[in-house]
Amino acid sequence: MKRFDRAMNSAMWLPLVLSVFVFSLLIVLYIPTYAQTAGSVKLQGLVTDSAKRPIAGVTIEVRGKGTVASSDSKGTFSISLLQMKSFTLRHINYQSLEVDVDSISSPSFHWILQPKVNMLDVISVTASAKPLELRKIASSVSIIQKDAPELRQIQTLDEALAYLPGVSVDRSRGLTTTGTHTSVIMRGTGSANRTLILKDGVPINDSYTGGVSEWNSLAGNSIERIEVVRGPGSSIYGSNSMGGTINLVTQNPSDKPTLGADFRYGSMNTYQASIKAGKRFADRWGAIVFAEYKQTDGYAYMADSLWKSYYLKPSMKLLNVNAKVSYDFPSAGTLTAIADYNLQQPRSGTATIYDDRSMAGNYQLRYTNPTALYAPDVLVYYNVQDRESNAISWNQEHNAFDNRYYDSRVPLDTYGLIAKVHRTWGAHIVTVGADARFTEVVSRKYYYGQGIQDFTGRQDFVSFFINDDLDITDRLHANVGLRYDHWANRNGKFFDNMSGNDISIAYDNASSNIVNPKVGLSYDLLSNLRLRAVYATGFRAPSSFYMYNAAPLGSSFRLGNPGLKPERMRYSYDIGADFQLSDKLELSGTLYTSQYSDFLAAVLINEGEVPDYLDVQGLPVRQYINIGKVNLWGAETFARYRLRPDFSLQASYFYNSSEIKRYETNPEYEGNDMSDNPAHNVSGALIFDRQRLFHLSFWARHTGSYYGDLENTSEKRMPAITVFDIKFGKAIGPLTLNVNVTNLFDKRYYGSYTSPTSYYYAPGRSVFAGVSYQL
Repeated sequence: MKRFDRAMNSAMWLPLVLSVFVFSLLIVLYIPTYAQTAGSVKLQGLVTDSAKRPIAGVTIEVRGKGTVASSDSKGTFSISLLQMKSFTLRHINYQSLEVDVDSISSPSFHWILQPKVNMLDVISVTASAKPLELRKIASSVSIIQKDAPELRQIQTLDEALAYLPGVSVDRSRGLTTTGTHTSVIMRGTGSANRTLILKDGVPINDSYTGGVSEWNSLAGNSIERIEVVRGPGSSIYGSNSMGGTINLVTQNPSDKPTLGADFRYGSMNTYQASIKAGKRFADRWGAIVFAEYKQTDGYAYMADSLWKSYYLKPSMKLLNVNAKVSYDFPSAGTLTAIADYNLQQPRSGTATIYDDRSMAGNYQLRYTNPTALYAPDVLVYYNVQDRESNAISWNQEHNAFDNRYYDSRVPLDTYGLIAKVHRTWGAHIVTVGADARFTEVVSRKYYYGQGIQDFTGRQDFVSFFINDDLDITDRLHANVGLRYDHWANRNGKFFDNMSGNDISIAYDNASSNIVNPKVGLSYDLLSNLRLRAVYATGFRAPSSFYMYNAAPLGSSFRLGNPGLKPERMRYSYDIGADFQLSDKLELSGTLYTSQYSDFLAAVLINEGEVPDYLDVQGLPVRQYINIGKVNLWGAETFARYRLRPDFSLQASYFYNSSEIKRYETNPEYEGNDMSDNPAHNVSGALIFDRQRLFHLSFWARHTGSYYGDLENTSEKRMPAITVFDIKFGKAIGPLTLNVNVTNLFDKRYYGSYTSPTSYYYAPGRSVFAGVSYQL
């Protein structure tokens, strides 16, 4: 704990310096310019559409006062500007417009409102190689904007994904869940490392297990939107994008100052505080910074019969700092620099306490110039992680945790380049690009009184891709892509002297060349109805942990396999439709089927197959192998209905069926379901959101039963669960008071089940209350 506190103290200067820098810019550069209206408090307004047709019934709303006027049949209104900083123009058929009083240059002013955007006109930066409207994209896509109800009052970003079709989220011990124990699985692929996670377009799946180690490493208040693309994306992004791709897009500095703060406190002595500040200035520069601190004491997560009196509840402390600086060149594009820093210390365990410390840094520099004839998009990045763990076992003789078990350290380094060029030829938007990523893993572990066990390795990718977004007709659009990946694991080494002898192994290099195509078609049957179909393939290269590691994990001993091949999605077919009726109703549905080969799985092996120099500690041994063939198919549906502009209902349903079709080493598994794959997922929400009154929403999630192992054993069958949450917020001027209740009816259910003597309960009812400030 002292080590973390020292690290926290040394790291606190960074958010403070950045915050002071940005606040100084706000004071110096954001000087009110509304001198023209200082002597006049009356405003005559006119509201029209882009064709200069007057719009009647536009309400003029002031925070804290509600509606103060509305436009007449000629589109005109009159208001007093006395003691007013801003107001908002609202109409059911048009996008709302927030007006800064200081920007009004005369006592008579004209505003033009834009019609509300059809959901198919929303731009996605993830589903194609170039930002494109959804109506021209064949994939199944969901976009969560920063003001969406899913992102209100969340503790972690993965929490917002739990209500989307095709996505399963498991955070088995709440906020104290760390590392790859946080599981976000798409389309029933059974493992989180078969979903690619991007942060502003950069892969953050680590090179150790291929999962996302630090879901907590991005401040929640920094998100502009989350884009979820279901189905394989390897034709654009390469490895890991088998079930789908999730892109976390952060906010950019804007002309209007950004200033906000949030504080919440709740169950398990949990508190969370965050700040953000930023602005564009001097015409070309922009800067924005986010900082967040979280702490929780956790809870007794095992059944009463298993929880011993000396067990310690898990705890967590973490700090996030995210900063972005941009510069616009004169008619020559934009240069953006991003730095993310995360420091956290989780503490967990039962008979053995794992006192961990993890530091992560993500840094990137990006240049874009979308107006150029050959529009460049060049991104270089460096991701670094350093994980330390001190394991201390319970000593019954001393009645204390003082038996040193092991110390470990795992530094990870990843650096890469993604370079793309976009060119428009007639109806074609062609993107050509190259992607290079180089990683290094070092795992050091010292067992007290026994010896050393280390492994190291590199994983490199060199890739080239081409993509064409083609308007075949005004209504028919195509996405065609092809990517070549050269994957290689190099310099794999293993060292062990725990048997009394030095065992040193240098593994052969492993590599392969993989080509992944994609063909998609979308057709605008109507302006508000899109039909779509996709064919694609995908792959995932095996990471160092599964190839070289040999150590206890959970209730078994896990043995690596340097002969692993990449997992392959041999095919995936989607057909779907999206429909929007005015701003009242949104419907989306997709049917899909896919087949995988060489799926990576941990299977039981005989003790005689284990090398003599390894001590498996009497545990059953599972080795990672590639199994033959798995078939999946399913359906995803989503519906949202707005009874009124401030009152809506939404629901989603996801069905997924998986079957092991061929399993060479264990034919008796053929016909079984894949593990961790619930067949049914249902979610829904009832949302009331009126700015001048309050926000109130009720949320429900149902997850069907599923097996926790490939053997489909009954004792590891997770039962179905249904959980309810409530969110409430009340705005008082620039302040918002909020209350959030999760697991409303205190449902007790398993978040993870590894054996009859080791299973974890998810958090019970939790209540959090707080206050936030927004300029």
